[in-house]
Order: sequence, then structure tokens, then C-alpha cells
Amino acid sequence: MFINKIKNRIKNYKKGFTLIELLIATGIFVMVIITLSQVYISIIRSERVAYALLTAENNIRNKLELIARSIRMGKNFDFDKDYKICFDYYLEKKWRKVCYQYNNFNIEQFIEGLADNFEPLFDPNLKITKAHFYQRGDQINSQLTVVVSLEIETEIRNQIFTFHLETAITPRIVVKES
Repeated sequence: MFINKIKNRIKNYKKGFTLIELLIATGIFVMVIITLSQVYISIIRSERVAYALLTAENNIRNKLELIARSIRMGKNFDFDKDYKICFDYYLEKKWRKVCYQYNNFNIEQFIEGLADNFEPLFDPNLKITKAHFYQRGDQINSQLTVVVSLEIETEIRNQIFTFHLETAITPRIVVKES
């Protein structure tokens, strides 16, 4: 009977985990947690890059729309070597000379009577590597179309992303001489 009691106690001890089993299970658990945390960190980094790209794209879109809106409402266009465009724009109850020019990795804006000199238009984090203002048609014989072509770079987490944009704008004011 005494031997049966000892056998029963030994059986009860065998129901638990050994130290080696616990170490292996803990090791597997730690490896899974490390793997999942690396995936999570990678997703967070990708989300930050995507958000920065979205912010850059929104800034570009807003500034390009500002340029397009003013060109659309302008008249008497003057182009200078594809890097500068000047025109008359009705603002604050009078016609003012407005100019956009590509200079020093940015598009600069000048509005007669409101600014003393050209001021940068785009976010300084955006580097405009190429910018051209083209003219299709003319103001006398056919409808003028202004084409704005931009190549913009931005650096996010030591990686350079490039945007290539081109838009055609037709001014609403048609000036035809008789």
C-alpha cells in the first residue's frame, strides 16, 4: 500500500511541465512577439512615409491650382524663356501684373501692389528640379493655352520621391483684335 501511494504521488508530479518545456515555450513566445513587433514597426514606418507623400501631394496640388486659377482669369500673357510667365489679373478692383517664375528650386510669385519682390510659393521641403511655362496658340488668332510642366522631388526618410506634373490651362478672357 505504501508503494501505491508513492506511485500515485509520482504520477501527480508528471502532470506538470518540466523546466526545459517552459524554456522552449517561452523562447517560442518571445520569437513570435519579436516578429510581430517588427511587422508592426514596419507598418508604422510605411504609414508615416505614405502620410508625408500625401502631404507633399496636397501641397503641390493646392499651389498648382492657385497658379491655374490665376492664369485662367488672366489676360495679356507674356512668356520669358519658358521659366517665367507674367499677365494681368483682376484683383481688389483693379488689374495687377502677376508673375510666376522658376528660380532656385521653387516657383516664385509676384503680385504688383501686394508684394515688393518675388516670394516662394511651394513648401521648402519640395525641390522643384524642372519647371516650364509653355504657350500653345496665341491671344490674337486662336485660343491661348498655357501649359505648366513641373518635376518635383521630396526626401522622406532618406529616400527621394519624384512627382511629374503637367497641366494645360485655358484663360477665360479671349482677346481678339479686329
